[in-house]
Amino acid sequence: MSSNSPLWLKAVHKIERAVGEPIEAAVRTDTYFDVVTKATRATSKAKRTVVATSTRVLHVLNLPADSDVRRMREQLTRMERRLNRLSEDVSELDGSPRDRSRD
Repeated sequence: MSSNSPLWLKAVHKIERAVGEPIEAAVRTDTYFDVVTKATRATSKAKRTVVATSTRVLHVLNLPADSDVRRMREQLTRMERRLNRLSEDVSELDGSPRDRSRD
């Protein structure tokens, strides 16, 4: 830091180092990584529990859950591909050029 730096900047750098050095030392420890691992696992478990519960509630109410909608979209995509292939096969058999305006 140069000697002509503003006083407020010097103060900010001094505070940042006073706070930053202990934090940097803490995040390099095995304890920190253990805590992060446990927190990540707990968060994942909580999310799975919420998704499973909401899916059950939606199914009880006879409503589709996200997984149902995703599966339906995948099926629709497969059917569209199959229909396109069949259309191409029919066009080849007819000898007529395929109508590209529908794509």
